[in-house]
Formats: sequence, C-alpha cells, structure tokens
Amino acid sequence: MRKISLKTKIVTIVLLVFFGVAPATSYFVIGYFKDRLQESIQNQQIILVSRTASELDFKISSAQRMLVSVALSIPEPVIRDPRAAERFLYERSFLRMYFDSGTFLLDPKGHLIAETAWKPSRIGRDYSFREYFQATISTGKPVISAPYVPRTLHHPVVMFTAPVFGAGGRLIAILAGSTDLYKENLLGDLSTSRIGSLGYFSLYDHEGVVIMHPVRERIFSPADKQAEHMSQRIARARTGANVQGELELRDGSRTLSTMKKLGSIDWVLAASYPVEEAYAPVQRLVRLSWWIMGCGGVFAALLMWMTMSHLISPLLSLTRQIRQLGASNGDLPMVLVDSNDEIRETAEAINGLLERLRIKEIEKETIQKDAMQTWHLASLGEVAAGVAHEINNPINGIINCAQILAAEPCLSEPERGVANRIIKEGERVAVIVRSLLSFARYEGRERVPAYVPDILSDTLELTKVQLKRDGVQLHVNLPPDLPALLVHPHQIEQVFLNLISNARYALDKKFPASGGGGKRLDIKGEKIIGDDGVFVRIEFRDNGIGIPRDVIGRVIDPFFTTKPAAEGTGLGLSISHGLISDHGGRLKVESVEGEFTRVMIDLPVMTWEDEYGQKGSDSRG
Repeated sequence: MRKISLKTKIVTIVLLVFFGVAPATSYFVIGYFKDRLQESIQNQQIILVSRTASELDFKISSAQRMLVSVALSIPEPVIRDPRAAERFLYERSFLRMYFDSGTFLLDPKGHLIAETAWKPSRIGRDYSFREYFQATISTGKPVISAPYVPRTLHHPVVMFTAPVFGAGGRLIAILAGSTDLYKENLLGDLSTSRIGSLGYFSLYDHEGVVIMHPVRERIFSPADKQAEHMSQRIARARTGANVQGELELRDGSRTLSTMKKLGSIDWVLAASYPVEEAYAPVQRLVRLSWWIMGCGGVFAALLMWMTMSHLISPLLSLTRQIRQLGASNGDLPMVLVDSNDEIRETAEAINGLLERLRIKEIEKETIQKDAMQTWHLASLGEVAAGVAHEINNPINGIINCAQILAAEPCLSEPERGVANRIIKEGERVAVIVRSLLSFARYEGRERVPAYVPDILSDTLELTKVQLKRDGVQLHVNLPPDLPALLVHPHQIEQVFLNLISNARYALDKKFPASGGGGKRLDIKGEKIIGDDGVFVRIEFRDNGIGIPRDVIGRVIDPFFTTKPAAEGTGLGLSISHGLISDHGGRLKVESVEGEFTRVMIDLPVMTWEDEYGQKGSDSRG
C-alpha cells in the first residue's frame, strides 16, 4: 500500500473541515448580521422619524404662532371694511411661506370677509359648516383641521385657524391659512423626502386618514387600504409609543415601518423602508459567501500545500543537523532553524543542552584557573611568612640597639631624637612585618581606640618629603571633632600609605615634570550616618590619570594592577580592601579616566559597648 504523505493528510483534513464549517458559519453569521442590520435600521428609523417629527412639529407650531401673531395685530375697523381687510392680508406676504393656498378672514358667523386670492364671487360666502370653523368658535383657540378637499381647488388641504378678539375679549373674526398637500410647502415637501432609494414618509390624522404620501392617489384615503391592521398601528402610535416592525402592504411588498405621534397635533408620522432594499446587503453577503467558499476551497488547498512544504522544511533541516552532530568532533555547532514554532523550540532545547555542555567545559577550565590562583596565593603566604620571620630578628635587633643608644646620657637631644625615631620606625617595620604575616595567616590582634587625624599625621610624616619632592599640593580637611575608631592604627596607616602612593603614581603619570603646579591631592574626613550605623568617611582624591572604565570594577582583585609589571604587584588595593573589611568598613573607588580618582573609606565609629569592652579587656590584662 502506498504511503500517504503528511502534507496530503493535513491538506485533506483542512478541506473537509473547511467545507463542513464554512457553510454553517456563514449561515449563523449572515443570520446574526441580518438581525443586527434590522436592529440598526430600526434604531436609525426611530432617530430619523423622531427628528423629522420634531422638524414637522416645529414647522406646524411656527405656522400656527405666525397666524396667531397676525390675528392679534388685526385692528377692529379693518374687519368691518372688506377692502381694508384684503389690503391687510396682502401686506402680510410672509404668510405665503406657510400658507400657499391662501389666507382668509371670516366673521363670527362664518362669512368670508377677505382672502389673498381676490375672488369677488366668494366674498360673503358661508363657511360655518366647516369643521375647523366650528371648532374655533366652540373653543376660542387656534385649530388645525383634518385634510379636506375644497370645492374650488380639488386638492386636499389643511386649514390653520386663529381667533381674532376685539375689545372686551369678544371674538370678532377668524383668521385662517390653507396649505395644499400636493405642493412642496409646510407639509407637502414631506412627500419628496426619501429614506434610501425607495423608502418614504407618510402622515396620518387621528382617524387614520392619509394626510401626506408620495403617491398622491393615496392622500385622503383610509390607512387600512395600504395594509391590514394599519389603523391599529396608528392607534397605538397615538398613545405615544414608537411602533415598529415589518408590514406587509396590500400589493404584497413588505416594508420596515416606524410610527411616531407628533407633539403639536394628533397626527402620526410613519417611515417606510422596503425590506428588499433594507436587506439588500444581506443578499449580497449570501452571494458573496457562496463565491468565497467555492474559490476559497481551491485557494485553501493550494495554500495549505505550499504552507506544509514550508513548515516541514525546518523539520527536515533539524533532522539533518542532528545527524551531523553525531559525527562532529571537538566543538559542537549550534543548531540553526528558520522557524518560529515548536520546531524552533525543539532546536532551542537542543541548543540549550549544547550550551550546558559548553558551560560545564568552561566551568572546568575556570576551576583549574582558580586552583592555580589559590596555589599562587598560598605560595605568596608561605613566602610572606618566611620573609616576616627573616626580617623580624634584624628589626628587633635594630630596635634594641636604638633603645640602648637612646638611654645613653651623653647623647645630645638631636641625637637622642634620631635614636627615638629609629625606635619608632623600627617598631613600624615590625608592625608591617607582623601585618604581612597576619595577611598570610589571617591572624588577628587587639584593636585600640584611635583618631583619624593622629593616624593620618603619622602617615604624612613618612610621605611629606616625597610629596614635596614630587610637587604635589596637599590639602587636608579633617574636622577636629571626628569620633574615635576602634582599629589597628598601623593597619589603617598602611592603607593610607598605599592610597597616597597610588595617588603619587597617578599624578606623576599625568604631570611627569616635578613642580610647576597641577598635582593636587585632597584628603578630607566627615562623620556620616547611614541605615547600618555611624561611620567616619576618609576620602582621598587626586587629579591624576584616573582608571579606565572597563577595569575599575577589578582594581581590588588580587594581582590585578594598572601599573607596569616592574612598578606594581596588584596587592596594594586588595590588601587595603581586606584590612578595611576586617574593621567592618567599606572601601569604594570612583574614577573618570584622565580626570580624577576618588577612594572613599568608611570606618565604623567606636560605640560605648566597644569602649566598655576595651576597658574590661585592659582591666583583665
């Protein structure tokens, strides 16, 4: 049986899933889209009908207010003179903006006094039978009539009325304005408004009679002639509710209908949007879906075939490289895969394993180097111990001889001072030798209270000649109230000597010529209070060559030095750092190459517990 490739299997599965899921998904998506579209159209229709109703209310109210304001301005004598009344109406030409079928003035009995279209045959005609006249007489308020067809116009019109009152508030006339429902005017322009391409507005009175419709033949007809139960919908809308839903018309077409009652009059405005046009996007989506599924299936098959070829390629590459690793001698090359998926994760896992192997090799080499360095330090300790023992006896002899010489009564004071100086420096050499021995053997000894100014003074006494010879400007700023320290004074002096020696070297390298200014060494002290206690900070700052940025972190490592091989061992700062750490302090180095080097030493001040313990030790001794 022929073996089916992985690509063929996956492509077949994808096509089966595609043609199984795509139609079902399209059905639900299109249904959801149709529901949302209908909801959106209905919401838009509500907004549109509400806005149009508000505009229509505003127009009707404006026309009625205009008519009322003119009625209030009619003088009583004008009503008794038809010519004057006619002239009065013609002078109010702005009324034609609202009432294109004319304005009329009727007496309290319904007889025509004057009109804007002069027709002598109608003057005096009785209109008391009209509903709008009777309603105005009975209420004494402005009235908007239901649509009716005048005998002379043969067009449906709506009549607006406003009562005219004379002295004492008695009704002396009625001012009326007529608007033609077939014309584009106050109401007529509603018939030309469109919703989309085929949607339209219509207007109904309280009895369900069509007041306005884009099809003129339907004006003045009952609403139920358009659709079944139309009058019931209008009745619900008259209660103030927004009436919505699909409506099947008598001709078989369906519309999405929204109805809203006007605020200024008991009329209902309706917006009708044909379902065919409303759901046209849905029909286009259905056709597009079938086209996409057909073309998409073919495209998906080709795409999946090419995609699988691309996806399997890194897997084949990974397999080849793993086989090559087995035949590799020496360094193991990294596995490289051009992929961002699980194959890449597999390659990274393999590379991680290779990296751990490399790290183990590096750790092995590091352990060997550390062992060599430890052996170097151990050898140095043995040498230091031997040198200390060899120097100790001659130094003790020198000190003893100097003590005998200083005790001679025949010596002059200068000579006795030299002898005492020999004793002091000999003892200092002995202390240094013991310090070297202590460094080699990690030995400790008793600490004593001491003050930084005293220790620094002894240090400068040894170096002042060299500093003066090198032309170094020394600036010392030590407050006299610095607290005492519990230290080995000679060890701290050894640290100070090392720092001054390093500063001299840096200054000589930057300013080779002795004297001439430029060389400066600042030494200052201060008391600092931190979270970990109270310290005395001693700062040594020189303006020498500085330390390169890339090595400043290594200056306290044993055997590391920035000096030439003949000028430094790499132990000065390392020993100094060890001595300060043994005292519970800190040593920090800051430098900018070519500008300065600053070394800060923080030593803890002596507390009363230290002092009490020191006194107890002295008493026991």
